[in-house]
Amino acid sequence: MYKVIKLLMLVSQAIFLQFMHGIGLAAFLIALAAGYFRIKSWWVPIMAVAMGVAVEKYGNLQDVTGLLEKAEKANERGGFMILVYAVICIVGYVAGAYGRHYLLKFKNKVAAR
Repeated sequence: MYKVIKLLMLVSQAIFLQFMHGIGLAAFLIALAAGYFRIKSWWVPIMAVAMGVAVEKYGNLQDVTGLLEKAEKANERGGFMILVYAVICIVGYVAGAYGRHYLLKFKNKVAAR
């Protein structure tokens, strides 16, 4: 149980760092738009892997990652960025899908009055 909590904290710190750098925010907004516009859900893992590999290979995050040392060390491990971007993309996609659902529900409720 302790290791699961430790992993969740490490992933949340890494997500925070990615959002601060801006790449994570861009991935979240793209996934949010994909969920809103009903893009197929198989697109989400493809985007997560592509973004994770791209950031791992080409991203220079040294200016931001100095804030949280443990998350910086985890970012150096292979595959950790894919996990981070999987979480970002899945949450963004689900938020976009729910946002569309509740927006349409609200519009129908207003139109019925």
